[in-house]
Amino acid sequence: MPKTTIFLASSGSSKNQANALLKEFTTPTLEFLPWWEAFTPGKTLLGALDEIKNKVNGALILLSPEAPATMRGNSVAIPNQNVLFEFGFFYGALGAQKVGVVKYGDFYLPSDLGGYIHISGSKFSQNGKIAPIGKKTKTDFEKWIQQL
Repeated sequence: MPKTTIFLASSGSSKNQANALLKEFTTPTLEFLPWWEAFTPGKTLLGALDEIKNKVNGALILLSPEAPATMRGNSVAIPNQNVLFEFGFFYGALGAQKVGVVKYGDFYLPSDLGGYIHISGSKFSQNGKIAPIGKKTKTDFEKWIQQL
């Protein structure tokens, strides 16, 4: 039976949540290539992403609040910029349908990216903590995987 491989991107501070998703959704026919296993020290990010895109069937991008910022005079949290870059890279390399985005926490996203949150996560996000993976997250994830 063929395996589907999904690249899993998150910030370092959301690695525990990413691990929880990996454990919840891995099956005999679905495996993950998490960023912490995918990147080789000493290689450039673009070079590594270029190699990864040829090894995976899709990319799951976990967005969470990472850093404080000021947007139009308001204090907000924003996601990790490298993770947003990885979203853009895989969107361009694999296409919109093969990139799933799951959101944990409350943070600012440019309105152009707001429509790409395919998978409901949780309003809860705290560095190092794990939000339970709820029924809606599971349902959304299954719908996304089925259309790959």
